[in-house]
Amino acid sequence: MSPLERRYARLLRLYPAGYRHSRGPELLATLLESAEEGRRRPSAREDAALILGALRAHAGHHRGGWLTAFRAAALMLLVYDVADRAVVVTSDLTRGGPALWSPTEFRLTLAALALGALAIVAALANRFAAAIVTAAAAFGVTLSLAYTMGSPVFSGFWCFPLAVVLLAPLVRRRPAPATALVRYAPVLPLVLILTSFFPSVSGILNFAALSALFLGSLVWLAVDERLAMAAGLFLLNTVLVRAALFTAEGLPAFPLVAADLAVTALPPVALLLAAGVVVPRWYGPGSSTRGGT
Repeated sequence: MSPLERRYARLLRLYPAGYRHSRGPELLATLLESAEEGRRRPSAREDAALILGALRAHAGHHRGGWLTAFRAAALMLLVYDVADRAVVVTSDLTRGGPALWSPTEFRLTLAALALGALAIVAALANRFAAAIVTAAAAFGVTLSLAYTMGSPVFSGFWCFPLAVVLLAPLVRRRPAPATALVRYAPVLPLVLILTSFFPSVSGILNFAALSALFLGSLVWLAVDERLAMAAGLFLLNTVLVRAALFTAEGLPAFPLVAADLAVTALPPVALLLAAGVVVPRWYGPGSSTRGGT
């Protein structure tokens, strides 16, 4: 075995065992045939391409597409809302009772929390119709809570209806199982919730966490576009919350509203455009990344 062949073989070991078994010999032969005579090592471009290909193979980027991203984003929204409410409820209970709300508001919050948790369990079990019903019921309770509080503007208000919209297509078309980082996407909102435990710097930490989610998903586009899709859909909640704030507080001058909403919408729009327009071109017009299988 020549030095070049050994180096190619070492890079191919990065791929999953099944991939190496089915396509490894063919890929190695193709690499050797295309190599210039006398070369002793792959070029930097070949190294990068083979490493990226190995990451994509492990991620299973070709499986799922939008439907898998819809499921991940819906779970991210549900987890974010339920975890946020759980933190507030726990904080109030440790103070000896509902200090921030009236007893009615506290009971409504507990009801929305319980229904949201049931929606998470149903979505995780791929019982999407049940998840839609419980998430819609949780939103109904949230509307009642917003009415008693006199304002619908809080971070989780739009999570339940957005989750219902994302879950609806999954009732008829079952998404492929999530793989790699997409499998753990529902846990990512917990990082945002953790920022509330540091009140003095929560704003800075929350901005840093959102920026990390955006930049990390954007970088991971090279490996698996489904995470960017899910993160972009999840971040739409921030745009709706911002728009609701303007409505509740009174609209300032139009240029200020437009500029603020444009800045807020930039991360989700950038992620969704990159995942939905640019990335599918890598796979051709018949790519499975555009569908659900």
